[in-house]
Amino acid sequence: MAGKRLLARLVRLPLGSSFITFGTWLLVPRHRLGAVVVAFDDAGRVLLLRHVFHPEAPWGLPGGWVARGETPQETARRELLEETGLTARLGPVVHVSRERRPAHLTIAFAGRIEGGEPRLSGEILEARYFPADALPAGTDDAVAATITAALRHPQPTQELRHDA
Repeated sequence: MAGKRLLARLVRLPLGSSFITFGTWLLVPRHRLGAVVVAFDDAGRVLLLRHVFHPEAPWGLPGGWVARGETPQETARRELLEETGLTARLGPVVHVSRERRPAHLTIAFAGRIEGGEPRLSGEILEARYFPADALPAGTDDAVAATITAALRHPQPTQELRHDA
């Protein structure tokens, strides 16, 4: 018991606190974090993008890596805008998955496209809307599972705020 008390006093000191922070940074597992949006149009079709950099499964959802200081919701909105020029009302988180290559966690939000025609970035070959039950060949199983999960949630009619 005396050893625990001594240790508790030591970690309250500035050097002890720094040691704990460094040890946590060094030893605790970390994952990259991505965010995607399962974006539906007014007809209930899902927006899929044919990506330049995903040759083994080219059709996927708009999304990308969460930047430092950015929330996953901000990432989903930013990536949709960067990749397609479109905006969407975001709804709830509909799926969280662990991906292997590269190792990362993905947070998926339901979304409703707010209108307009896609303007594709240099990393996107094509953007098309598909019925959820007729996804194109080249759609990854994880993407299909995310779309299925999104269909279990009500479509967003107004934006939900993460700070509300």
